[in-house]
Formats: sequence, C-alpha cells, structure tokens
Amino acid sequence: MGHRREQPQFPKPYDFVPFTEQQDQQRPFGHQAFHLQDTLSGRVVVTIELQTLLHISSGSYALSEDLGLKAGFVIKDMYKVLRNGIAVPAIPGSTLKGGVRTLVEAVTNSCLIAVPGKLRRKLPRSQGRSCGGNQLCPACALFGAMGQLARVSFSDALFVSGDSEIFRLPSLYRTRAEDSYQYVDANDRLKGRKFYLHGIPQRHREGGYAEAIKAGSVLRGNIDFTNLTPAELGLLCFGLGLDNSFQLALGGGKPLAMGRVKITAQELQLQQTASFLEYETGNAVLAGNVLTTAVADYITQADPLLQDVQLEAVRRILDPNNQRPAPTGTY
Repeated sequence: MGHRREQPQFPKPYDFVPFTEQQDQQRPFGHQAFHLQDTLSGRVVVTIELQTLLHISSGSYALSEDLGLKAGFVIKDMYKVLRNGIAVPAIPGSTLKGGVRTLVEAVTNSCLIAVPGKLRRKLPRSQGRSCGGNQLCPACALFGAMGQLARVSFSDALFVSGDSEIFRLPSLYRTRAEDSYQYVDANDRLKGRKFYLHGIPQRHREGGYAEAIKAGSVLRGNIDFTNLTPAELGLLCFGLGLDNSFQLALGGGKPLAMGRVKITAQELQLQQTASFLEYETGNAVLAGNVLTTAVADYITQADPLLQDVQLEAVRRILDPNNQRPAPTGTY
C-alpha cells in the first residue's frame, strides 16, 4: 500500500527566480595588492531593523526555568554572542553573507555555488558548471569560490535595541527537489532559484518552543570589502536591499513569513592612499545625504550586471508590502 501524502491546505509560500541564460566569468582583482586607482576598499556600517520575528538557532536548547519562565519544558535557543560578559542576541555574519550572496547569484549571470550531483542533470546548460581558478562569475568574484578568497566579509550584527520573546515554532520539513514536481518544469528542468514570499506572520498554537528577536528590534554590523570595482560595490549595496525595492529574509521560519529585515547603511568608510602610507588612517567617511547619493550612484554603476527578468522576479517575491497570510498548516 503506497504512502498517502497529506493534502496541502495552503498555497506554496515560495516562488522561483528563473535561471539566467548565460554565465559570465572573468578574472577579478585579488588580495595580493591594493589597486588604488581602479578599485575601492573599506567598510559599510549597517543597521538591521527586524520587520517580523527573527529566529536564528544556536543549535542548543535551554530549560524554561533558566530563562525565568515556568519550569517543565525546553526552548530552542537563538544565536547569541558575549558582550561585556553578557549573552546578547546577534545575527551571524555567515547568515547575512549567505542571504546577500543568494540574492546576488539570482540577479546576475552567476553560477550555483552548491548543487547535489544528482540534481545537476536537471540544471539548464547555463548553470551546468561551477566557478574555479581565476575565472569567476559575479557572485563568486565577490563572495569567494574554490581557490579564491572572498573580497567581502561580514561581521556578526549585534543587538542594539528591542526585545526577545518565546514563540511556538511548528515543524518545518525540507522538500526534496528531486522528488517534487513543484520544482521542475515540463522538460524536467529545475525552474530556478527558490525564494520564500514575504507575507503576514500568523501565531501558532502547536510546535516546539523557541526564542526569537521581536519585530522592531535593531542590530548593527560591519561589512568589509577589498578591491571592489565601483560596479561590484554597487552590486553589494543592491544585494543588501539598499535601493529599497525589496527586503531580505534571514534565519529560520521563512515559510512562515519570519525573518524579514530592513537594512540601512549608516556609514561608508573608503580607504584613501594615506591609509596605506601613514600610521594614522586617512579614510573618507560618508554618511547622511552624501552616503545616500553615493550608494545610489554605485547601484547605478551595477546596472550592467543586473538581469531584468530576474530582477523583476526578486522584487515581486521579496516585496515587503505583500499581504499574503503565511500558512498555518500544511502547504
């Protein structure tokens, strides 16, 4: 007797950004020297304001009584770091980097960094090869690949203000692309890169307990970059959502419309020639309206790297004004 799958009660909370028709590869600037006349190095200081509840698991559990709650149950702990001896909520730099890289891969002629071997036969020809050596796609040139250091690094984003809460997190099961007709087209080819739609979160009465950071909370982090062309810096700014045409989703619970964040640049520190020649640094620090204008200009310079069809799909899926209720049952 075959296994009968539970019928979905809700529409799928995700959609696909189609693959691009080609893959661009070139040799990027490396770390071996600073190319002061051709590239930019420095730091972007950002604040991250949570638009919905955010849970990033630490991989451990805490007893409810240890958190000052009624004893008798365990809570899935969220990621924290020590600051002045006190554990405070944070967003790992790796989480933010992964979210930005996935976005940049989707809107440029970039490769898929990691695909199980049994799925490669379902990829279009444009995605059939991964980067390596000195020939890198736009995403790998920024975020690194086999044999190539990343030229962008993300610090943990540390808690600035807000609060946390305990909520019920229902079981979420990973759909296996090789088994789901939802992931392939009529030619048995993968439809594209999967992104979860934004929507209106719903409260759940079932599932395990987990700790999360409340909507409205603010965190702050740094993004360092080395030897980026102005267009690449614009691509990084776009991937962060600094053009305000979409908002990223981070952490767990994305099918439930959790983890939507608004990222804002607070400072752009650009290293000047004096930074390399004198003990005292000579960084140019951009902020306020000057920073807003500079970010817009860099994003404009990235336009040739952005693909229109994919760009439209990303903005539709990650539209922060989406009023779709998040599923509360099977989908």
